[in-house]
Amino acid sequence: MQYLIIASVLVAAGLAVDLTHKDCGSTAKVTHVFSDDCSSAVCKLKKGKSYQISISYKPANDVTAMKASLAGVIAGIPIPFPLPQSDGCVASGNSCPIAAGTEVTFSEALKVEPSYPALKLVSRWKLTGSDKTQIICVDIPVVIVG
Repeated sequence: MQYLIIASVLVAAGLAVDLTHKDCGSTAKVTHVFSDDCSSAVCKLKKGKSYQISISYKPANDVTAMKASLAGVIAGIPIPFPLPQSDGCVASGNSCPIAAGTEVTFSEALKVEPSYPALKLVSRWKLTGSDKTQIICVDIPVVIVG
């Protein structure tokens, strides 16, 4: 019985965790927000580690190009963070053009630098179309820990 419990915990540890999130004006239908690197719905980001965030969505309109962006919202003020891959099509699996209603997953990894302060904040993830349409906008609360 003990081995069964340990095996179950190990299997569960490798599964993606659904993250707490709030839509902030997406035109697409956001279907899933998750991370393989977080162990709870509000992700605790440890300084010096990298984290993969994934957002599955179905665009309302055909998409030919997108720009990905991330901002940390602290006290209501969005502070831009550079992403390793700002081409939203590449971060969505080189899937452009994307037909309306087709489900795709945007994934981006970023490192929590040791210089970042320990605090609670909202990470705001956006994909913006070439026509400036906000395809996705998702606020994900996170906590940066030492």
